[in-house]
Amino acid sequence: MENYYDSEIMFILQKSYDIFFKSQTYDLTLINLCNLLTLRYDPFYPKDTAKIADVTIGQILAQRKGTEPIPTSLEIEKALRNVIKYSVEANKADHIAVALSTGVDSNLIFSLIRDEFPAIDINCYSVSFYDDHELLIAKQISESIGASFNRIVVENPLRDLVEMISIVKEPRWNIYQYYFIKEAKSTSNVLFTGDGGDELFAGYTFRYKKFLSSITSKTTPLERIQVYLQCHERDWVADQEKMFGKDMKFSWLSIYEIFQRYFNNTLEPLDQLLCADYNGKLVHDFVPTNEKFFKHFDIKGKAPLLDDEIVKLSVKIPPELKYDFRNNVGKIPLRSILKRNSKHKFIENEKIGYGMDLNKLWSKDGREIITSNLERGRIFEEKIIDQDWYHSALSKIDETGDPRYISKLLQLLSLEIWYKLFVTRELKSTDRL
Repeated sequence: MENYYDSEIMFILQKSYDIFFKSQTYDLTLINLCNLLTLRYDPFYPKDTAKIADVTIGQILAQRKGTEPIPTSLEIEKALRNVIKYSVEANKADHIAVALSTGVDSNLIFSLIRDEFPAIDINCYSVSFYDDHELLIAKQISESIGASFNRIVVENPLRDLVEMISIVKEPRWNIYQYYFIKEAKSTSNVLFTGDGGDELFAGYTFRYKKFLSSITSKTTPLERIQVYLQCHERDWVADQEKMFGKDMKFSWLSIYEIFQRYFNNTLEPLDQLLCADYNGKLVHDFVPTNEKFFKHFDIKGKAPLLDDEIVKLSVKIPPELKYDFRNNVGKIPLRSILKRNSKHKFIENEKIGYGMDLNKLWSKDGREIITSNLERGRIFEEKIIDQDWYHSALSKIDETGDPRYISKLLQLLSLEIWYKLFVTRELKSTDRL
């Protein structure tokens, strides 16, 4: 595939430099808004945050062609225990905070912490929007092995968006970790999370089934990239190219070029997908966003599954030993560890996660907040976003309730806030929506 990205990036950078000279804020100079508003991250934006271990195509190819033994779940468990013990002892922590959902990853970390430190005080934190169902299950899990439980129910998740964006300095809206990181600081200086389990051990099963069922051995790299993006359809909309103002020069070819290295190789399809996931949202969205919140609230964030040793071990495991296609079950090694160590019976409950019902958000607070802030938006004045497209998207939501367009308008709200915080300085970090 011809490299279209280099020819497109210069124009976008010039637009960003124009913004820079207005704002005198270095953080804005290299943000490619076309990438950010299509993928939820820009892989070329410099991150002044903690870095996790590299996972490259070359590393995976070398492992698949090598003769090293495949790590067992017992070896992974031993390494995880070592990471947890070192993290607690090095920080001299007598109180531990854990971000807990009802999924495998956070339950696994929680169980191993309790097993290694039977007497340590543990406070678990769970966030929910409009629905207490997962909070009730997480509370049962927490209390079953002697930990305190802290429920965080967010009635209006847009209220604090200005402060969130002022911290991460990027136009994002689904940055819910703000809530449990902020609350955890009140009880501990160390917060453990289960981050990394999905990307390293194949947890996004709803994508894998769709991806693997949609390709064959004859599917070209470009076609695989397109299928991959179809499996991330909540990040963009069908008329994405019409959303941007003419000066932005959006190009799907530039987006495809970002993923070429992950799909134009001889790896097995699921290895390709896992590598793209790890080097996508995890590296450029989840990890750096967490680190900004950790730094802001002065708390040490620990993700044992993202320790260098665990990452190395995970790369050595072939994808068919992580994901059972027939039964659509992922994270097989982690499930084995948890089965040996779980002291409660709630592990098989379906994980809901920290997401939210976008239609409920739209009808309760979202529509009013978005329209009141965007009706005379700076992003339209600056020709970053096409205002006719915005009105068309509003009509689509009113007619069909399509959550993809709700998500997209939430992105535009975030962009408007970001612009008013760092460019025009019309907003302050203490403002509320």
